[in-house]
Amino acid sequence: MTVSALTTRNDITATSGQDTFTYTFMVLATTDMTVYQNGALLASGYTVNGVGSTTGGTVVLDTGALTGQIVSLVLAMPLDRTTDYQNSGDFLASDVNNDFDKIYIGAIQNENWIDRSIRLQQVEPAGFDMELPVAATRASKLLAFDSTGALVVQPYVGGETQILSRDVFVGDGVTTTFTLANSASAPSMLNVVIDGLMQDVSSYSVANGTSLIFSQAPPLNSDIEVRSFVQVEIVSTDLSTSEFAGNGSTTSFSLGSSAVKQNTFVYINGVYQFKSTYSISGTTITFSEAPPINSAIEVVIAGFTTSVIGVPSADSVGTAQLQDNAVTQPKIADDAVGADQLASNAVVTASIADNAVTTAKIADSNVTTVKIASGAVTAAKIASVPITVGITSVVTATSLTATVNTHVYVSAATQTITLPASPAIGQRVLITVGNFTDTVVARNGSNIMSLAADFTMDAAYLSINFIYTDATQGWVMS
Repeated sequence: MTVSALTTRNDITATSGQDTFTYTFMVLATTDMTVYQNGALLASGYTVNGVGSTTGGTVVLDTGALTGQIVSLVLAMPLDRTTDYQNSGDFLASDVNNDFDKIYIGAIQNENWIDRSIRLQQVEPAGFDMELPVAATRASKLLAFDSTGALVVQPYVGGETQILSRDVFVGDGVTTTFTLANSASAPSMLNVVIDGLMQDVSSYSVANGTSLIFSQAPPLNSDIEVRSFVQVEIVSTDLSTSEFAGNGSTTSFSLGSSAVKQNTFVYINGVYQFKSTYSISGTTITFSEAPPINSAIEVVIAGFTTSVIGVPSADSVGTAQLQDNAVTQPKIADDAVGADQLASNAVVTASIADNAVTTAKIADSNVTTVKIASGAVTAAKIASVPITVGITSVVTATSLTATVNTHVYVSAATQTITLPASPAIGQRVLITVGNFTDTVVARNGSNIMSLAADFTMDAAYLSINFIYTDATQGWVMS
C-alpha cells in the first residue's frame, strides 16, 4: 500500500469527558503509538484502533479527559527489521510493502524529530562547527555564540529582570477575590487587564501573595487576564515588533521572528488582545476573527533565555535557610500560631499584656491562698452579706423556726427566732438583727449556754453564731 501522510502527531484539546481521539497517520502496530495527556506519558489505559490504515484511526481512553486537557497522539515506531528474505524463498508483495512502509514511516518520523531539534539552516556554510564542548568544559557555564555565530561557552554574567506568568478568570459581578497560580509580592508586580483595558494599580491589592483583590467586583462575564512578574537572571534578551494593517478578511500574518504565545503582546488599535483570540505557529500568527479593515495591528515578541532566581522551589526553605530573627510579625498569618507551636513554659510575664487575663481565662477554683498577697483583699472586695463558715443559705424573715446551717436576718422588731429541734453536734444558726433590741431566740428544748432559758438579743445591729455542742451546754454563742 502507499503511505503519503507526513504527519507523525496529533494534538487535540479535549472537551469534558471526551474519550475518543482521532489520529491521521499510519501505525503498523499498537506499540507504534504513544499517548500523552497534558504532557504526561500514559503507559496504559487506552486502546488503539485503525492499525495498518493509511488514513489513521482512533485512540480510546478508558477514562474520559477533562475540559481543556491536551491529548497528544505521537508516532513512535521502533526502527527495526523483522523480515529476513531467503534465497529461493517466498518474496511476498505484502512482506515487501510492509517493509517499505516501515522504512518510509521511519524516515518521516526521523524528519519530524529533526524538525523539533536545534539545527543549522541550509544557508549556513559547510563545515560550520556546532559540536558541544565536553561536559567538564561546559559545566556551570552559559551556552552562547561568538561574533561569527560559532558555538562557545562562557562564564555566567547577567542581571536581574522579570518574566511573566499568566492567569485568566471570568467575572461574575460579585466576586472580588481571585487566586493566582504564582505568588506576587505587591500590586506593582501585576499587569491586570479586564475586557482588554489595563486596570490602574490602585483598583486592586494583593494579600498572602496569591490573592488578587479588586476594590470593585469585575462585571458579569468580563474577561480578566493577569500577568505576574517573576524574578529571573537574564542571559540574553531580544524584543521585536511586527506591525500590520487589517483588511477585514485576512486572519494570518507573518511575524519577523519565531514566537510562542506566552511571550507575545498583541494590540489592535491600541487595545490588548487576549491570547484566546489568536494562535501562533512558528512565525505565523492566526486570529480567530479577521481584524477590521484599516485596523492597526502590533505584535510585540519578548525573547528570553532565563534562569529563575529568588523563587525557592517547593519544600526547599528549611531552618538553615532562615536567618536568626528573620521571621517578623507581618510574615505570620492571623491565627497561624497554635498551641502546638508554643513550647512548654514559653509564655513569660513580659509576653502578657496588662489587663489581658480575664475571668474567662481562669479555671474554676484555680486562685489558691498562695496566689493572694497579704493584705490584698480589702473591704470593697467583700460582699455585703457576712462571710460565714458552714452556712448554706440566708433567710430574711420575721418570726420563724430556723433550720440548721442557715443565716437568719431579722427584718422587724419584736420577733421570735426558734432554734431547730433535736440538733446534731456542730450544726449552727447565724442570727443577725438590724436596728432592733427585742429579738427573742427560743431554745426549743435545748439549753443555750448551759441554761434552760430563752435568750434575748438586746442590742441593735447584733450578729450571733449559735453552735450546738452537746446536751449539757446546748447552743453556745460566738
